[in-house]
Amino acid sequence: MGDAKHYAIRGGLPGRERLRVLGRVMSDSTASLLNQLELVDGQSCLDVGCGGGDVTRELARRVASGGRAVGVDLDATKLDLAREEAQELGLLNVEYRQLDVREATGVPEFDLVYSRFVLTHLRDPEVALGSFLKQLKPGGILAVEDIDFSGSFAWPEPPAFRRFYELYCTVVLNRGGDPHIGQRLPVLVKNAGLESIHVSVVQPTGLTGEVKLLNGLTMENIADAVLADGLASTEEIDQIVDGLNAFAADEQTVTGLPRIVQVWGRLPLG
Repeated sequence: MGDAKHYAIRGGLPGRERLRVLGRVMSDSTASLLNQLELVDGQSCLDVGCGGGDVTRELARRVASGGRAVGVDLDATKLDLAREEAQELGLLNVEYRQLDVREATGVPEFDLVYSRFVLTHLRDPEVALGSFLKQLKPGGILAVEDIDFSGSFAWPEPPAFRRFYELYCTVVLNRGGDPHIGQRLPVLVKNAGLESIHVSVVQPTGLTGEVKLLNGLTMENIADAVLADGLASTEEIDQIVDGLNAFAADEQTVTGLPRIVQVWGRLPLG
């Protein structure tokens, strides 16, 4: 999962608030993916790069009291908040660990390993996928969702969106990530050794609602990285955020988030 300081997007409490919005925007499409995996009571699931734990809690519900869901992340603040939310919901089969899964040891213990929007930030996605598989039981399922940022659009396109697009891609690339990793994600998963590969694409899009807020929120949350890289001034960042928020408020405009490629496959039994 990489050192948190090398992520382009801000962590901690400010980052968690963005993740809450993102989780709500993604809830239907991720639920649709999980439906196809046909999880059952008693299974064990690992959510890699769990952030605020939204998907971890959904996995816990699906495997019921006889199963368990473990979320791992490097951000201690987000994990503390995730633990509090799980406790408030009375979910007893959820566990959160501050861990880089690439450093995990032990026997494979999970029926499902899931990850969303993690590989795009990593220098070594192939190595990360290999580590994910070490946690997976033979016959278990790996499911990954990640972005192709080139699919983002805003109509009619305002200058703030184009500048946001350029800055986002640059700060991710500067840290060794790939903002368009979704394009090659099916091949990455196949080459990791999975069988029965399934691929689908979703793209949250809207005239109104939280989907339109995410570009402005993301710009706010990459501001530290933009400033650190000397790509823009604080004044320009504020102007971009204001421009994106004004665009979001206009119901005569359309926002399309990055294309999200969903890939899942099964680890061979032998």
